[in-house]
Amino acid sequence: MKLFKNIIAFAMLAQLAYAQTPFDLGGIKSYYPVVEISTNRVDTKYKNILLDMIKETSKEIGINTENFSSRSLAFLVSYISVDDMLALKLELLLGETMMRLDTKDKVFVISYMSGRIFVPEDEDDLIDNAQSMLENFANQYKEDNL
Repeated sequence: MKLFKNIIAFAMLAQLAYAQTPFDLGGIKSYYPVVEISTNRVDTKYKNILLDMIKETSKEIGINTENFSSRSLAFLVSYISVDDMLALKLELLLGETMMRLDTKDKVFVISYMSGRIFVPEDEDDLIDNAQSMLENFANQYKEDNL
């Protein structure tokens, strides 16, 4: 019975401590949008579509993308081999230059990262997955900046 109570208490505690990702998006006011497609199997038209999606989502949540920033939000698109199939790998990364407190060196860090690997069944799969990832990013941004 005591084990059962401990499991229930742990489950409730875990639910209260739930976070979308281990990253913190608090205080971000601007970034530079980037799309890198590193495969010739994806039409280059998707670069502009994905850039527009980043800009639109950013505008909705109040992040400036108009000027150059040392911080970048990037979609990285590539194909990878999974067993005998080719799968599309889509990553959404927020990278920025930070200064280490101990050495005062400037280093490039990933301050947000989300990724998906999927086998596209039609042309809309890339856009649908990208939109879902941006929605998750926007939701976490809103939570972290309450």
